[in-house]
Amino acid sequence: MALAEARRKVPFVVAELGADAHSFMLHLYAALAEKERSLVSQRTRDALNAAKARGIVLGNPKLDDVRERAVASTKAEADRFAKNVVPIIREIQSSGVTSHGASRAG
Repeated sequence: MALAEARRKVPFVVAELGADAHSFMLHLYAALAEKERSLVSQRTRDALNAAKARGIVLGNPKLDDVRERAVASTKAEADRFAKNVVPIIREIQSSGVTSHGASRAG
């Protein structure tokens, strides 16, 4: 991209402010929004730290139990699938097919 192209300004219209909103006004709005984001972030951190200091356990205390049950369920489903598929694979192998490519060659 040429330097002249990089300096070209793209028109930016904020529907709520209208097409005649000056870029300086947009800059101010953006700066205020960034400051508010920073303040919200700090208030959130402060509130979480205060809750921890009061002994409140943050997060999901049942997460380990839920994770264990999810893993067990996934393993059980994989075992059920294997139980259904293994006989089919054995039958194909007993017919002499040893690879996926070999099944297409015939």
